[in-house]
Amino acid sequence: MTETTRSGVVRWLPAGLAALTVVALLGALLWRGGASLAFVTAFVILLPLTIASALMRWWPGGENARAACRATRVRRGLMMLGAGLLIAAVVTLIMGVAWSGSRLGTTLLIAGILLLPPAVVLTLLVLLSRRALELRDQIESGEQPVHETHAHWSVFALPLGLLILTALLALGPLGVPGLGAAATIYLIVLPGTTVIALGRYINSEALLTDQRLLLAYGLLRQKVERLALEGISAVGVKKTWTGRLLSHGKLSVVKTDGNSIIVAGLRRPRELARLIK
Repeated sequence: MTETTRSGVVRWLPAGLAALTVVALLGALLWRGGASLAFVTAFVILLPLTIASALMRWWPGGENARAACRATRVRRGLMMLGAGLLIAAVVTLIMGVAWSGSRLGTTLLIAGILLLPPAVVLTLLVLLSRRALELRDQIESGEQPVHETHAHWSVFALPLGLLILTALLALGPLGVPGLGAAATIYLIVLPGTTVIALGRYINSEALLTDQRLLLAYGLLRQKVERLALEGISAVGVKKTWTGRLLSHGKLSVVKTDGNSIIVAGLRRPRELARLIK
């Protein structure tokens, strides 16, 4: 893929997915019965893909999207979308209970349940991006940055894989067992893995200066460690097979007091470890 083609994909893919997401949401609101459920299913699949494409920028500029999602204007837009989804899910569930026993009531209940996970994930994204710090803002006067690294986009690989698996199980020929497995993954497993991925993507960062090593990590709450270089006794890197393939992994830093800090999902952690040593 040429640089021009890649640039075009980076620019237009999130916008195209967003347009399809809006169409799916409007279809879910305007149609009833089986057509409404199909639109809702398309919506809950397209929405995470839209957010993921905007965050990751696919390859390799994740740090730019990571910084962008912290902007006040973007946060407010995501907050409004998350609140709208949550309200829509609650209203749909209430209407489904009110008309329980009918085909429309069943459709509304299913639609409301499907809308809950993306609403929760969007709300979490807003909270995480609001609380997270940029390590460059923590540099003191006189310090010179040497190397900086952020979370790799592949932290979203597992949630995206589970989302695809959910769609295949729901639309495949397995019938009720397939639908049951899809519901379990979508309502329990997928939200949990997405929370972990978002936490790592927003919170994980490492910055080496000529005087200190700054580390940011955590899931629901970001923690920041500021270590003097002489206070570091050992540095290690652990990679899975996907990490070796895509150049990401866990950075482990052991302090002189014996305590260790682990930052997961970092891109090219071996380069940082080499510079620290």
